[in-house]
Amino acid sequence: MGIANTHLSAPPASSKDLFGLQACATQLFKGMDVTRRWLEDLGFSINEPTQEHWVLTHSAPLPELHFYSASELEMFARHRAHHYARRSFKEKRP
Repeated sequence: MGIANTHLSAPPASSKDLFGLQACATQLFKGMDVTRRWLEDLGFSINEPTQEHWVLTHSAPLPELHFYSASELEMFARHRAHHYARRSFKEKRP
């Protein structure tokens, strides 16, 4: 069962930690291939313009979400991606 089917509860965000990722900082468990698959299953488009820099969009060119480490990207996939995917889908509905 992947992250696209179930998700963990997200820690609270703050002005210095917008996505609330620092509170759940852990080692990578799944690796980049699995993280990419999770995000793609949720409808995210992933672009890697430079090494260790990922840009995510969901069903529209904006907003762009920028991540600068593999662990940051995986933490977003584990804890916040469902929220953003669901919110983006609601905004697109007529």
